[in-house]
Amino acid sequence: MNAGSHIVQFSVGRPKLIAGVIVLITLCLALVAGLPTIWPATFSFLNPLNVDTDPENMLPEDEPVRVFHNEMKEEMSLYDMVVVGIVNEAHPDGVFNPESLGKVYELTEYAKTLRWEDENNPDEQVGVVRVDILAPSTVDNIEQGGPGTVNFEWLMQSPPTTPEEARSIREKAERIPFLNGTLLSENGKALCIYLPLTSKDVSYKIYSKLLEKVAEFTGDEQYFITGLPVAEDTFGVEMFKQMAISAPIAMVIIFLLMLFFFRKLILVVSPMIVALVSVICTMGLLIASGNTVHIMSSMIPIFIVPIAVLDAVHILSEFFDRYQETRDRRTTIMHVMETLFTPMLYTSITTAVGFASLALTPIPPVQIFGLFVALGVMLAWIWTVAFIPVYVMLVPQRFLANFGAARAAAKDDKASRTAMTRLLAATGRATYRRAKLILALAGVVIVVAVYGITQIEINDNPTKWFTRSHPIRVADKVLNEHFGGTYMAYLALEAQEEEEAPAQFAESMSKRLTERTEELKDTVESAGVVFEALDGEAVRLGAIASSKEDLLDQLEAFADKKLDDAPLEQSDAWYEAILFVDQERQRGQAFKQPETLRYVAALQEHLLATGVVGKSNSLADIVKTVYRELVSGKPEDF
Repeated sequence: MNAGSHIVQFSVGRPKLIAGVIVLITLCLALVAGLPTIWPATFSFLNPLNVDTDPENMLPEDEPVRVFHNEMKEEMSLYDMVVVGIVNEAHPDGVFNPESLGKVYELTEYAKTLRWEDENNPDEQVGVVRVDILAPSTVDNIEQGGPGTVNFEWLMQSPPTTPEEARSIREKAERIPFLNGTLLSENGKALCIYLPLTSKDVSYKIYSKLLEKVAEFTGDEQYFITGLPVAEDTFGVEMFKQMAISAPIAMVIIFLLMLFFFRKLILVVSPMIVALVSVICTMGLLIASGNTVHIMSSMIPIFIVPIAVLDAVHILSEFFDRYQETRDRRTTIMHVMETLFTPMLYTSITTAVGFASLALTPIPPVQIFGLFVALGVMLAWIWTVAFIPVYVMLVPQRFLANFGAARAAAKDDKASRTAMTRLLAATGRATYRRAKLILALAGVVIVVAVYGITQIEINDNPTKWFTRSHPIRVADKVLNEHFGGTYMAYLALEAQEEEEAPAQFAESMSKRLTERTEELKDTVESAGVVFEALDGEAVRLGAIASSKEDLLDQLEAFADKKLDDAPLEQSDAWYEAILFVDQERQRGQAFKQPETLRYVAALQEHLLATGVVGKSNSLADIVKTVYRELVSGKPEDF
């Protein structure tokens, strides 16, 4: 007698006790997982349900790429964006007509209200970051105000009332390179509003609110809402919804199949009970242990359900075949469990080990998924071994009167064979007679499969996780036709700081002072005397200053004092000296240097030529635009 027989003997001898224990454990785990979510204040000592739909959390928090990403977002004040596209193909002026721009303005003002109190921190608000919204009414128009001056004013301070005003807004925006192709399409048919978010997890709520708002508008305009955070968060939310639907559907399908094969409702219910109990216990332990329910975790039930019924199906199938031989439940189930206990244990262990091996991956949600599916598999085996024999013993004898395969006196009696039996027999004969052909076909399938593997394309675009008809995917396609792209990628450039001793810096500065003196000697009176005094002070300070910044601070203070005390004929020279010190201070700020900005501009041209980047914006665009307006104000001079 093996271990399985002892377990079964104990179970069938105390069926009500075993059933009660299983029900009690299941209820306890369900309550431990659910009560903190329903009554968080009362059950705060338990772990509540935490749902996470952010694919970014597939990476560990200390992953270098994630750490760098968060550092740059913090340092550069970058936010995840929701993109709202407004397209008007019907109007001759596209979206730049009073009616369309009026709706754009109204939608922008509405977006500013999409903020609410943070549930975890009542002192803060989450939602749209108003100050960084990119829309016609929130961006500056850069325009020449006169010779040597530049005016900054709102591109669209209020909705236009005439077609001329609307067209004027387009003309102004087209003059600004970092708006043309980003805020408005080059053909004028489309316009985008970029809404920065405090965090990605509010994007689905923002998306839903915007859909409600645009539903109020009428006219020729079409509205499209997309953006990486919307795609990711919406996918996460809809994934949870699909899993909530798919798991029950899977259970129903499995139930119907078993009912079709066994034709005995009261017995077919038992594997479904095992599957349900296994899912509740596994998810209860997942939540109670403080783990977050991620997108991967939401798939645990749909994996456990079919696995959980396997052992029960083996038991019922063997019970079905043997019951009519003895017509005794206890004898039959004991024989069945003695036969199947070890094979079921081995298959469950190997399945659990396969899933548990996912714990070796460097992706936390995948680790949790693998470990808890493995746990669910073993729980399903325990519940199967303990519960199915008990359930059989609790079923009244009269319900099993016609259950089981009928045995004829003669084993070759064709009348006693079912269609499935005849099919299996025919299949066995065919595989024996056509072994070489089957092996050849298997070889062909393997070759085709290897070719198929080489054709696999990894889909890392969240938009393509949706069907082609999904609004987010449609929005992405339409807006990418009008603009350079709706997804932002940021390239961070960092200048390497050169460590230079104060004395060395003072020495190199002397050469530049000499060059500057030559440039000013004919135009600025006393430039030579003043710059010579500045040079002497720089050399003196270079020997005692603690750093280059300390040297420049002291040198600037020296020049300021000299300017205050200088005679009138030296004032201009000391003013130039102060400007020189300021330029020296900026020398260490690489991205204020012309050669650096020219490099950035060349890099943008290279990226555009690759065909991968649709549009790029940088500091170089702003500097060139401002310089153009200062000099001539003509777009062709850009």
